[in-house]
Amino acid sequence: MQIKPLLCVLVLVVTFMSCQQKKKASGDDVTVMWTSFLSNLEAKDKVAFKHSSDKTIRCYDCLENTPSEVQQMNLLRENDALWYDKIYDDFIYIPIDSFIANDYDILFDQKFIHLLRENETVILNEDKNGVAFVHILVTTTLPTAFFEGGQHIFSFRKHEEDVWKLNEISTVP
Repeated sequence: MQIKPLLCVLVLVVTFMSCQQKKKASGDDVTVMWTSFLSNLEAKDKVAFKHSSDKTIRCYDCLENTPSEVQQMNLLRENDALWYDKIYDDFIYIPIDSFIANDYDILFDQKFIHLLRENETVILNEDKNGVAFVHILVTTTLPTAFFEGGQHIFSFRKHEEDVWKLNEISTVP
């Protein structure tokens, strides 16, 4: 009868170790993906960026990163009762070709890429209805006595072929 408890403990230990190995491999996978993503940004490799991105990127900042876009968004807010829904249901999803043509160079300048590579990075995993997501949070504005600081979040979705694809760029706060 002493063998059953020992066998149960052994099975639990093996199961636990197996789960830990899977988590570590997944973390390594994300680290390799992020390092490659940053290298492609440094090289200004827009073809690689497109290949590592979904067909659209959810990006609120892309809606107002030029003075004319700010003016267009202000007009929408002032003149359309459904402005909020239009922004968050439609406009916020930028087709990848449009992102590369209009937003890539504005967002990914050398200073910003340096911040992404050098500053504190936090990796969060999420599962939404069986689809794996990873959110990489990078502190891009350090906190001060008068400001809480800020982070950029890069969200990647894992596709069926085990490839991570960028699907969102956002900021906190």
